[in-house]
Amino acid sequence: MTIVLTLSLLTLFMLAPIKLGTHVLKIERSGIDVCFVAVIAALAATAFTEMVIGEGVFPTLVALVITSILFSLVFRTTAVAGFVLALLSTAIQFTFALALVALGVVIAYSIS
Repeated sequence: MTIVLTLSLLTLFMLAPIKLGTHVLKIERSGIDVCFVAVIAALAATAFTEMVIGEGVFPTLVALVITSILFSLVFRTTAVAGFVLALLSTAIQFTFALALVALGVVIAYSIS
C-alpha cells in the first residue's frame, strides 16, 4: 500500500504539472505518454547539469533552458512555448510541494 501511495504522489507531483501546463498553453500534443517522456527528459536535463556543472543557481538555470529546449522538441512546439511550459510546470510543482508541506503541518498540529 505504501508503494502505491508513493507512486501515486510521485505521478501527481511530476506528471500533473506538465499536463496542466500543456492544458493552459493549449498545446495539442499533450497525451499522458508525451508528458511522461517530457518528465524523463526534464529529469535527465537536471541530472546532466548537476553532473557537469554542480549544484546551485546557475546549474538550475542551465537545466531550465535545456528542459525548455527538450519540451519544445517533445511537444513539437516553439522554443518560447517550451520555455513557458518549463517555467509553468516548475511553478505548479512548487505550489504542489508547498500545499503538501502545509497539509503536513496542519496534520501534525492537529495530532499534537
